[in-house]
Amino acid sequence: MTTRIAKAATFSAAAVTVVIALLAYSAAIAPASAQAPTTTTTQISTSTTYSGTASTGSNGSYGPPGGMGGRLGWPPLGGPGLGNWGGPDGRGFGFAESRVNVSVGQTITLTSTSGVFHVVGKSTVNGTASGTLTFKVTGSLAEGYALSLTSGSIVVNGTTYVIASGSAQMNPSANVISGQGTATAGAFLVQATAHGNFVSSSGVVSLDFKAGTTEYLINLATTVQG
Repeated sequence: MTTRIAKAATFSAAAVTVVIALLAYSAAIAPASAQAPTTTTTQISTSTTYSGTASTGSNGSYGPPGGMGGRLGWPPLGGPGLGNWGGPDGRGFGFAESRVNVSVGQTITLTSTSGVFHVVGKSTVNGTASGTLTFKVTGSLAEGYALSLTSGSIVVNGTTYVIASGSAQMNPSANVISGQGTATAGAFLVQATAHGNFVSSSGVVSLDFKAGTTEYLINLATTVQG
């Protein structure tokens, strides 16, 4: 009986020794396993500089930020186009403008001296175009002028479309007009840029005009009667 107790005591002591050794080993490796992996992140800094230099547009393309060559800037007239990046004055953001005083009630008539068109989706279908647009200044605001499109016509592909109504805005420098309107069997977007200002000058008018199922991109070189 005494022998069995002695053996049991010896076994228990050995077991305790093993447990203590295991605990010591676990404590020794715990700090190493608890260390989080180190991740190095490199941040790349990029910058983009936009230029406000005017550029002639091309068929079906958009002008650069601050440029003047929107999708209607189609040769040979190279109009201002309906760019989607330009600032309120058509030259991009960050340009200070000098204000041109235009009276409420004054009319601005743009009459074409030459013009061209092509059909959207059919660049080979093109020809001459002409037109007249008369705007009336209806409001003077700090950021420009409010206009209504009171009369005019668009002649494209041998058909005359009479303008019914429209509205637009003009920048404080009075050299860019942009707006929209309706004409016989169609609707249009319009943007015009003056060589000088719209008080008395010449300019270029671009229209995106859809009549029925046919859409025309039109550029007109115009005289300005303010």
